[in-house]
Amino acid sequence: MPEIGLVTCQNLPELDADEDIQLEAIRAAGAKAELVAWDDPDQDLSKYDIVVLRSCWNYPWKEQEFREWLNKTKSTTRIFNDPEVVRWNIHKGYLLELEKAGVPIVPTRVVSGDQPHAQLDTLLESNFGELSESRFVLKPAVSAGSWLTYFFDKADSDDAHNFIEKEGAQRDWLLQPYMKSVDDGGERANVFIGGVWSHCVVKSPRFVGQEESVEIGGTVLPEDRQLGNLAMACAPGEILYGRVDTVRDETGRPLVAELELIEPSLFLLQYPSARTLFGESCVKACLKT
Repeated sequence: MPEIGLVTCQNLPELDADEDIQLEAIRAAGAKAELVAWDDPDQDLSKYDIVVLRSCWNYPWKEQEFREWLNKTKSTTRIFNDPEVVRWNIHKGYLLELEKAGVPIVPTRVVSGDQPHAQLDTLLESNFGELSESRFVLKPAVSAGSWLTYFFDKADSDDAHNFIEKEGAQRDWLLQPYMKSVDDGGERANVFIGGVWSHCVVKSPRFVGQEESVEIGGTVLPEDRQLGNLAMACAPGEILYGRVDTVRDETGRPLVAELELIEPSLFLLQYPSARTLFGESCVKACLKT
C-alpha cells in the first residue's frame, strides 16, 4: 500500500481546517497517510512514496532552511508540487514572469532590499498602477497568508516608509495598487487538483490581524479557467494541485492576484465533492514512475 506524507510544520501559525479531511481522503483512496513536519530534524522521509506540501506555513520565516530541506528531500522521495515549481513560486516576483509571458496580472512591482525607499518613491511618483485608486498594498515578496500585508494611502507615503524600515528594509517587497473590486466582489480562489479545475471560493481582502472570510463560490468561471491555464503553463514543472486567485479590474477583466503552488488552502471543508479528487490524485501520483 502506498505511503504518503502530508507536509506540515511543527508549530502552525493558524489551524488547518483541511488537515483531517486530506488524511481521510487519501486513506479512502487506498493509501496510508500521515502528517510530517518539514522542520522536524528527526523526520524519516524515506518510507514515503511521495510527500505533498500542505501546511508548511512557516517557511517564509525560514526560507533558506526550507530551500535546503527541498534539496535534501528530493534525493530521498518525490515532492509535490515539483521542487522546481516550489522554488520558483517562493518569491512572488514570479508575477512579473507571468506578466512578461502575456498573463494579465494585478499591476505589480518588486521593491528590492537595495534602496527600497528610493524605489518606492519613484514608483509612487510615476503613478504606478494607475487605477483611480489612491491606496496601495505592500507585502513581503516571500510570505504566506496575510503576513505583513498592509495597505496605505499615497498621500501618507511616510507611513509606508516607516513600515518598511520597521519590518525589514533588507527584504524584497511587492507593491500593488489596492484593487477596489475586492470590496464588492471579493477575490476568487480557483482550485486546481489533478489536472481539473475543481471549484472556487470567494474571499474577502485579508490584511494583518484579520481572519479569512470565505464564501461558497461554485464552479470556476470560464474566463478564470482560461486565465488559470495560462498562468499554470508558466510553472517550470509538474503540478499536482494549485490555486489561482483572481480579481477584476475596473472594466471587469480578470487578473491574476496570486498563483499559489506551494501550500495553498484548497477549501475541501467547503467542497466535500473535491475530497475524492484530492485523495485519488495523490494516490495516482504515487504510481507514476
